[in-house]
Amino acid sequence: MKSNSVLFTKGKSITKYNGSNNSIDWKVDFDKHIYGISRIDDYVFVTTRNNWGTSNFTSLIDFKSGKKTWDLKEIFYSIHIIKNILIFKNRTNKFTAIDINSGIEKFSLKSPFRWSTPKTFLLNGKFYLFSSKTIYLLNLDNGKLTESKLPDRLDAKDLIAGFILDEFQININNIPSSDSGHMIMSDAGFGDSGVGDVGGGDAGGGGDAG
Repeated sequence: MKSNSVLFTKGKSITKYNGSNNSIDWKVDFDKHIYGISRIDDYVFVTTRNNWGTSNFTSLIDFKSGKKTWDLKEIFYSIHIIKNILIFKNRTNKFTAIDINSGIEKFSLKSPFRWSTPKTFLLNGKFYLFSSKTIYLLNLDNGKLTESKLPDRLDAKDLIAGFILDEFQININNIPSSDSGHMIMSDAGFGDSGVGDVGGGDAGGGGDAG
């Protein structure tokens, strides 16, 4: 979804500037320093850090109204939005699903791969987690994993070796990742950088790909 707007931050505030009439649509203040923003359709994700740099928080803001929906003490990696569910990987390598409208957690599970970093993709409403040897399907209703196979003509060993943009991510952007999917909000090394400044203006484009 395109717009004639720019999102920018200064210190502890984020502002939406409307280029159509050269006006400020809204401004939201935080009590912590902002160090990253990203946008998917009407969802604006803002990451803040406390003064000691020891705690990171992610807030959701409505792009149109500027209303803050929720704050979570999390950093989101490898985001997927499927209808009203936001699924992401956190810093402890757990895959977590929340209701995007309320921020309430639906489930959180540890990676089933102890010695490797899995990749993920969404295709035909199915969410796959896999290594070069093992493939799982994630039930988005209850967080249960079941062993599975990849669709025909897809080989896990080939996919592990390169980058993947799935049906959700293709609708958003073409930002490369070295991890499991499209890291809308992270550094490529899965460290503490949190949100990349990749969605400040017109980066939206495909929130409900499920």
